[in-house]
Amino acid sequence: MSVLSVERKAEIEESFAKQGLMTTFQARLDDVGHGKMVVSMPYSKAVSQQHQFFHGGVIGALADTACGYAAISILADGDAALTAEYKINLLSPADGERLIAVGSIIKPGRTLIACQSEVFIEKSGKRKLCAVMLMTMCVVKNLGHK
Repeated sequence: MSVLSVERKAEIEESFAKQGLMTTFQARLDDVGHGKMVVSMPYSKAVSQQHQFFHGGVIGALADTACGYAAISILADGDAALTAEYKINLLSPADGERLIAVGSIIKPGRTLIACQSEVFIEKSGKRKLCAVMLMTMCVVKNLGHK
């Protein structure tokens, strides 16, 4: 991963810590890079569906967040990225102990940023791809990363 400045990395980590949903999910930033983010969360009953897999909505939220922070990492100070749209393909049941979303930039732009996220389920130390997301982030000038 490309290296971010210490200040920019701290700004992203502070912004992530303010996300109520990610706090509720007990999610964390595992890797913070220029144009790429890795976000993970542990399994709990609170994020499961009726078959005790991670809920599809949780998978989407984690993938959205990974892409969002990947987009934010390439923006100018004071600018923000908001989700404009996304499509997710759930490829297999998310049956495991931990969910990991790797968000990255496909094509940066001044107004729109195309991103992708690969989501993996980890079970007994092994990872399996369980979802892929394509998304568009909208750049908002002078909104800040708050």
